[in-house]
Amino acid sequence: RYFPFLRALSAVLGNLSAAWFGLAFITPNFVDIRSIETILTLTKDIGLGIVFLLFTTVIERLINYE
Repeated sequence: RYFPFLRALSAVLGNLSAAWFGLAFITPNFVDIRSIETILTLTKDIGLGIVFLLFTTVIERLINYE
């Protein structure tokens, strides 16, 4: 019933996850890695990447169960 919406939402969340991981990968090239603020920012970026990846897998499982 809601498969097209859930598939689109899953794709968007997957792209957001990739963007957060990409940001965590690129950020150390432009900032001082020894700063505590930078470490917290990188931790936040990786954490959000994991959260969005988790949301993506939950939605994909919902699609497969229905």
